[in-house]
Amino acid sequence: MASNFIIVGDDTYLRDKEEKKIRDKFLSREEIDLNYAVYPPEDFGKALDDLGTSPFLSEKRVAVIRDYDKLPEEGASSVIKYLEKPSPTGVLVLTSGAEFRKKAAYKKIAGHVTEISADKLTSNKVKAGIRKFFSKEGIEISPDAVDLIFDLKGADASSIINEIEKLAAFSGGERIETEHVERMVGRSVTETVFKLVDALGAGDMKMVFRVLNDLSAQKKQIPEIIGYLAWYIRTIQKIKFLSARGAGMDEMVRSAGKAAYRTAPVARKYTSSKIGKWLEFILEAETDYKKGRKTPALALEMLVVKLSGT
Repeated sequence: MASNFIIVGDDTYLRDKEEKKIRDKFLSREEIDLNYAVYPPEDFGKALDDLGTSPFLSEKRVAVIRDYDKLPEEGASSVIKYLEKPSPTGVLVLTSGAEFRKKAAYKKIAGHVTEISADKLTSNKVKAGIRKFFSKEGIEISPDAVDLIFDLKGADASSIINEIEKLAAFSGGERIETEHVERMVGRSVTETVFKLVDALGAGDMKMVFRVLNDLSAQKKQIPEIIGYLAWYIRTIQKIKFLSARGAGMDEMVRSAGKAAYRTAPVARKYTSSKIGKWLEFILEAETDYKKGRKTPALALEMLVVKLSGT
């Protein structure tokens, strides 16, 4: 059992990272080329045959079957049959999304493999990770800057790592504030998001889809675009809270970044009910594509239609 694993969770970056950790635990760099292979679910038979083959100049052979939750029943039965009497030189690694834990097939295989979690991190863990990264680099970062990175990138680990490495490289060792995050991470994107929200407010669906095409041209994935809409409404929520407290523009900018200049004048148009509806619709869209009820494209399309009607 110790040499057979299943990595379960919706964070693809963490799944890939755990895959590599297992590979590197059993194989040296020189052994990988001839003793390591990754297979899609339909090639489960090849993976099992591979595991039955003696490793080449190595003690182990590692085979990964990705998206195990998409395996047909016949394939799952073959995998379990293998796991009941696994090759002593084979290391089988299975990966799947988090929903697989709710399926009967998960219970059947759970006793045969060691499970490794690749669940998306909570906001607190993500923010703690950002602070830890900059602390190791010897660079200060303000709490609001950390919040803004999370608001713009969500819990997408690979995207966050890419952005904080850029921030560290270009900071020159200086303390990082919200304006630096906006400049390096989200200036062009946030401007485009404001155009999108303006079009939604005006009910101009032709412009809405034109702006979505612009975001797509910036290589932004649909889950990321939905995340930017969540960032916008949370910024509105923050501005309304600060305004109710009597905060001036300087405090708003310190807390929400330069986005405050764009959001403060329109925040009063957003009632608590409207903000609640936005958050509800965004959560619904995220849940729908994560659970496979809708494709990401359909989830986004239905989201913007709902938001334009609020």
